[in-house]
Amino acid sequence: MTEAPPRTAGPGPAATGPRLVGTSVPRKEDLALLTGTARFIDDIRLPGMVHATILRSTVAHARVRSIDTAPARAVPGVLDVLAGAELVGKVKPWGDLMQDLLVGDHFPFATDKVLYEGQELAAVVAGTRYQALDGCEAVAVDLEELPAVVDPEQALRPDAPLVQERIVYEFGEGNVFDRYRVRVGDFAAAERDAAVVVRQRFTTNKQAGAALDPHGCVASHDPFTGVLTLWSSTQSVYMVRDVLADVLQIPRTKVRVMVPEVGAGFGSKAQMFGHEVIAALFSMRLGRPVKLVLRRDEIFRAGTTRNSQVRYAELAMAADGEITGYRDYVVHNTGAMSVWGNQVVHIGTNVGMLPYPIPNVHVDSDIVHTTTAPGGPLRGFGIPQTVWAKEQLVDMAARELGLDPLAVRERNVVDPATFPYRTPMGQVIDSTSIKQCLTACAEAIDWAAKRAAPVPHEGLGLAVSMKYTSCRHPSLDTDLSAVRLRLETDGTVTIYSSDVSHGQSHATMLSQIVADGLGVGIEKVTLAPPDSMTAPFGLGTYASRGAAVLGTACRLATERLRDKVLAIAAHVLEVGPGDLDTGNDRVFVKGLPDSGIYLEILAATAAYRTHQLPPDFEPTLETVATYDTPTEREASDGSGNLSVTYSGAAHAAHVRVDPETGRVTVVDYAMVHDTGTVINPLVVEGQHQGGFLMGMGMALSEDYVYDENGHQLNASFKDYLAVTAPEVPELTRMSEIPAPSTTIPGGQKGAGESGTGPVPAAIGNAVLDATGIRFTALPITPQRMLTALREKERRGVETLRYPDDMPDFTGPRCPDEWPSPTAAEADDFDFDFDFDLDPEEGA
Repeated sequence: MTEAPPRTAGPGPAATGPRLVGTSVPRKEDLALLTGTARFIDDIRLPGMVHATILRSTVAHARVRSIDTAPARAVPGVLDVLAGAELVGKVKPWGDLMQDLLVGDHFPFATDKVLYEGQELAAVVAGTRYQALDGCEAVAVDLEELPAVVDPEQALRPDAPLVQERIVYEFGEGNVFDRYRVRVGDFAAAERDAAVVVRQRFTTNKQAGAALDPHGCVASHDPFTGVLTLWSSTQSVYMVRDVLADVLQIPRTKVRVMVPEVGAGFGSKAQMFGHEVIAALFSMRLGRPVKLVLRRDEIFRAGTTRNSQVRYAELAMAADGEITGYRDYVVHNTGAMSVWGNQVVHIGTNVGMLPYPIPNVHVDSDIVHTTTAPGGPLRGFGIPQTVWAKEQLVDMAARELGLDPLAVRERNVVDPATFPYRTPMGQVIDSTSIKQCLTACAEAIDWAAKRAAPVPHEGLGLAVSMKYTSCRHPSLDTDLSAVRLRLETDGTVTIYSSDVSHGQSHATMLSQIVADGLGVGIEKVTLAPPDSMTAPFGLGTYASRGAAVLGTACRLATERLRDKVLAIAAHVLEVGPGDLDTGNDRVFVKGLPDSGIYLEILAATAAYRTHQLPPDFEPTLETVATYDTPTEREASDGSGNLSVTYSGAAHAAHVRVDPETGRVTVVDYAMVHDTGTVINPLVVEGQHQGGFLMGMGMALSEDYVYDENGHQLNASFKDYLAVTAPEVPELTRMSEIPAPSTTIPGGQKGAGESGTGPVPAAIGNAVLDATGIRFTALPITPQRMLTALREKERRGVETLRYPDDMPDFTGPRCPDEWPSPTAAEADDFDFDFDFDLDPEEGA
């Protein structure tokens, strides 16, 4: 990967010496991982610890007639049993964080009704996990099964089973949990003046985070101090602490949340879950530590998933290839419950319009409950779903006009003469190299030559996207991270942060920033484990915010600590602070790097020899800094600058389709990214590779498969087809064209998710090029491919849509059959079209 050029540590002075920011420093985290000494949640052992398990519903929708826990209490080794009825009125429900939409749809257990398979019915704690499992088997459950509703469009029908019966929604009705609306410009005018308008129904899949480190926690309540300590595999320390304290109705100061090593999250651990409440309740009742770690089938059925969507999307294009309008009706499956699910539509749509500054955008969305696993954040946060539809429409429009898809994208990607640039959707682009990324990506995949000499069953596809770097979520009017630094009396530095590293390499990245800014060896910098009792308040780790937001807080804290160090040294050496520099673990007079005072001496002076400090100097060398991004709230028309800066990604896929097996092989893949100033190229390259892997799974194999009764048929790694290493191409065509952010002091942009967004669309466009089949539904499995190839051959056509043109397809085949949004005010969605349908393009 092309490395970004070194960049200064920020607006303040930086230490002298070799720069670490911008270099591939080996990861500090790897030694513990490779030697097996890293401690994950299931490795925690506490004196007197007992084990809990959860009894979960095996049906997706049912009335709870009774749950009798008495038989379980008689099982040998069982210490306590919990069910929902005895908690009503004693613990608070919790739920969606959406501002002005505080819905308490979560509770530790189902009380009157089961809403999805895997929902908690009861829990047992015992001396061993096996005794607890025996206890769960003894619980007597009487359920009256109800009809399930798996399809979000079916959930919109007036006669659909009602999922949430006890909640009256302010912005929705029936199974509509919430609604979303964008009105920017005049799509009707764009439609009227366009040379072509392409229209297509697209669907996306439910995808698992599939983190190898399972969800789990250990709760330990001290009956003497009243402090509840929770170790949890989570992405957000303070979100868990604050919600847990509120649910249990105890002071925040009596809840301590600590996080061991977390083996990935991808957004699937960015909220509080029922198992954390259950373990806490058991520990408070027993006065003993309680471990509760979920099995893989539990995580599949009860954890959050990528939200599946149905999109009725339209794109207007002028004769010269300019995109003039986009309209979409999104039916968004948020599952049976939602904490973040509805916000996926807001942010995924707003940012998903990039990198095109489309002047006319009209979007409506119905955010719908079904009796399926709760939807929520997953790598990309709605952008892969939006890009899947939008980037295929771009290819479809280019095909109609006889234009090169590459040229159309080069014509439309944001490329202003000056920065910052505000798009019609309200995003403020402070810098970007997306056009250069696109050109370089096409060159890397050999776009022109391969298209000039096509190979049977092989094809090329492009897709581009821009990804937010952190985001001011509609639910939270904040976007902050904080860091506390302490220069210890032996010259080492401790970093305290509540942002949880689960693959982002915080210990390495933050140490590089501190080492550069303070002039201390990187081996002397340590990141303390996240702990709500010691770390400053922060929102957590999600939304690709680590390098930019957390990294900026770390830079600011480092600069403040450096100023304090220089103040002491200037007083001792009787020179001005401006005459001093730092490096090699010491402070020295500029030009004399081999002399000076070691940092440990200055730290000891600040702690133990306070009479030698400058007048009015506050003793100890400790600083705290918080960085809150200068972003905007979402406007009433759906516009706004929700992100501080935007990373860019241009991807090109080369696929081969086996006509005998239907297997799609990604033969080659090119990725060119704009991640701004790269702190550690090795880490960023790994993030892009991991992002591609999740995008490839979304495109080709991963999905939650439900039967008509809402039972998940593939709740194991044996049946859920996550991508494995042999299926991944050699990702050697990766490079960076950095356009450093001018808003973030260090120039960084997010890296963790930009590798995911374009992947499904790039592969989908390549599959069309290889086979003539436009897949409008994900994933593109071998079975679906074989079915489509046979139907295409049977009909003798050049192009075909899957599943729209299949004989057994029951959905709307053409736009004049499309549904309208449920909101009465969405009257500009009047799908009364008069045109001849092309069987491939949909319009």
